[in-house]
Amino acid sequence: MVNTGALNTPGGIATLTQGRTDVEELYLSDIDQRIVKIRPLATPIDQISRYAKAQHCDSFEVKYYSVGTREIKCVTTADVGPMTSGASVALPVGDANMFTLDDTIRVVGVKGTHDANGKEYPAGSEAPDLILCVCGKDPSTNLPSVYAVNGDIDPSSQQPIFIPKIPAGTTLVRMGKACGELDVQTGRFNSIPTPEIQYCQNFMIQVEQSTFDKIAAREVGWGFSDIEEDGIYDMRLAMENTYLFGVKNCVKHVAKDNMNTWFTGGIWWMAGKDIEVGQWDTTKGCAVITDENLVDITRDLFVGTGIGNRRKVLLCGSDMLAAFSKIKSEKFRLKDTVEVWNLKFKSWDTDFGEVLTLHHELFDANGMSDCGLALDPEYLSKRTHINWARNILDLKAAGVRRTDAVVIQEVSCLYLRYANAHARMHLGQAPLVDDTDTSDNSNNSNNSNNTNNTNNTNNG
Repeated sequence: MVNTGALNTPGGIATLTQGRTDVEELYLSDIDQRIVKIRPLATPIDQISRYAKAQHCDSFEVKYYSVGTREIKCVTTADVGPMTSGASVALPVGDANMFTLDDTIRVVGVKGTHDANGKEYPAGSEAPDLILCVCGKDPSTNLPSVYAVNGDIDPSSQQPIFIPKIPAGTTLVRMGKACGELDVQTGRFNSIPTPEIQYCQNFMIQVEQSTFDKIAAREVGWGFSDIEEDGIYDMRLAMENTYLFGVKNCVKHVAKDNMNTWFTGGIWWMAGKDIEVGQWDTTKGCAVITDENLVDITRDLFVGTGIGNRRKVLLCGSDMLAAFSKIKSEKFRLKDTVEVWNLKFKSWDTDFGEVLTLHHELFDANGMSDCGLALDPEYLSKRTHINWARNILDLKAAGVRRTDAVVIQEVSCLYLRYANAHARMHLGQAPLVDDTDTSDNSNNSNNSNNTNNTNNTNNG
């Protein structure tokens, strides 16, 4: 059969070397398909990121933006005295931009005093919490000016708009806007993305096999492709470590002739929350997670993120996974197996959301077997400056070495958007015991014994 394609081959012979040179993308696509199948459980973060569509970047420096939501909750920073005159008061809060015109605010724990008819709530009844409404801003402090919806009675208007006493540290929860009948405008909402900088790192590995090693007789079939596959695994494992715990920097070192070397930052440091898991049990000598603990853990994972999904991925060390696995409750016990991204997770479903759990061996290798990283996979992003590439080096022609050599390279980085959607997790630790006093007492006891012995000797 005559080949009528445009492939240029020397002397009509199709060779692998020439094919890789002229139509390299054919072989690259094959490697891209193979790479996610090479020991995926050892590198779950790299695995998940490769299933997502990576964005290309034009330089080693990547700028990305996170857009959060306006805070929904805060506390008062000072006491608010009971109103006796005027139409509104300035509400002392830490973030003056959290509230805008017409927002209503629930004052948690402070009860309203009068209902819509101006009557006091009956004694002993479950009166609703005090509700405030924003009617402007204090010109001198920029704090929101508020009046009550169900507060004390204003003698002039006979409406319950006077605010009773609100202590400092009282929780305020932002609620919906209440606009007037003729209003066509209200407080403006403005969300400004926050810029962050991440660096791509130039990951490379060089695989070589000497000519004599290639032609040597073997009892097992172990060729260059096997060495290359093992090299890819080694490269992914090292990249996984960097993706987790790397430190962002750009260094000009004399060993590289002051050439820029870029280091990517690890996503462990980008998570916005720290959650303690379980409580230390002195009798068992380990942290124990109860049903109540797990409810609180999942609440911290899913609530107050500002944004996020109802599925988290928890990658954890062996001690943390063991603590979760020892939960005996049928409701919260790890039981379901979920396969996604070519990985098999153990799952538990809680009232707040689903958590997919997987043991990550690199936490153990880094001395962090009692730690874990909870990710929202929707907000794990990858940028590539140079896509995964396979370059053949002709070292024999260059007079360097008689070997077959391949360099595998990728210039990339990972980063987390919306920091509060991700969390660092740590097992509860044993309380620190201060043995200073014990040592001092021991020394004093020894000194006392020595003194007594000396006295006895002198007396003798």
